[in-house]
Amino acid sequence: MQGPSLSVVVVLYDSETELPECLDSIKPAVESGWAEAILVDNASPDDSAALARLMLPGAQLLEQAENRGFAAGVNAGLALARGSYVLVLNPDVVVPPRGLQDLVAWMDAHPEIGAASPELVGADGEWGTPGRALPTIWRLALRTSRVHRLLPRRWAGAMLRGSFWPGGDQLAVDWVPATAMIVRASAIAQAGPMRDDLFFMYGEDVEWCWRIGQAGSRIGVCAEVVFEHRASAAATRTWGAQQRDRLIDAGMDRACRIIYGDRHAGALAWATALSLAVDALAPWRSKEQRAVSGSAARRWLTIARSYLTKS
Repeated sequence: MQGPSLSVVVVLYDSETELPECLDSIKPAVESGWAEAILVDNASPDDSAALARLMLPGAQLLEQAENRGFAAGVNAGLALARGSYVLVLNPDVVVPPRGLQDLVAWMDAHPEIGAASPELVGADGEWGTPGRALPTIWRLALRTSRVHRLLPRRWAGAMLRGSFWPGGDQLAVDWVPATAMIVRASAIAQAGPMRDDLFFMYGEDVEWCWRIGQAGSRIGVCAEVVFEHRASAAATRTWGAQQRDRLIDAGMDRACRIIYGDRHAGALAWATALSLAVDALAPWRSKEQRAVSGSAARRWLTIARSYLTKS
C-alpha cells in the first residue's frame, strides 16, 4: 500500500486558541490520505491534545510526559513520518486550499532543494520574508552603513535576504524558519534530525538548515504558495514578548557558535550589539523603531559580554 506523499508534523504547546484553524486547513489533505498528520503535544497546560483528537481523529497524536522543547517534539514526529516530504508546521499557521499539494509540486520541480518555506504573511497581510541569510559581520556592516542602498535592489536582496528581498522564488538562502518548513525525507536521512540535545526553542531551524546545506542540498522559498502565520502567539503567551525575544536571540547565538565557533560567534555578537545601537540612535528612524533597536542592542550586549567570561 502506498504511503502518504507528505507527513505534517505539528508540535503543540498551549496551542488551543490557534489550533482549530490550523487543523481545519490541513484536514482535507489528511482525510483524503494524500497527507498524514503527526501531532506531538509537549505536555500542554491547556486542552490542545483533546482538541487535536476531536478535530483530526485520523492523526497520530503523541502525548509527551514533559515538555522537552520544540526540537525534541519535531524529532518525535520525524521518527513516525512516512512521507517523501515532511512539513514542520506551527499550530498558529493556516494553510490555503491545496497549499500542501502546491508546495510538494514545487519541491518536485526543484530537486536540488532539500528544505524550503512557503511565503509567510501575517493576519494583517504583512509579508513574513522567510528566506534568511546567516548573520555575518560584513552583512551587518553593509546594512548598518546603508551602503546596500547604493546597490541594485536585487543585489542587496540576494546578499541580505529577509525584508530586503524584492520578491519571487529563492533557490539559495542560508536558512528558513521552522514555522512552515518542508524537508525532503532523503535530506533528513543525510543530515539527521534537529539537535534536540542543544536547542529547546529557537535557533534549531538555523542549525538544521546549515547541516542540510552542508550535506549537499539547497534551501529555498516557494513564492507562489503563501501561508498565513499568526506570529509566535503561543510563545508570547507562555513567556511574554520580552522573554520570547531573549530566547530568539539566544537561539541564534547558539546556532552561530556551532556554525562559526566561539571566537567568531563572540565577535559577531559584539558586532550585532553595535549595529543595533547605531540603529537605536539613527535620527531618521521613528521613536518606536529606535526603541525596538535599543532593546535588541541591550540583549545582544548581554550575550556579547557572556563571551568574556568563557574560558
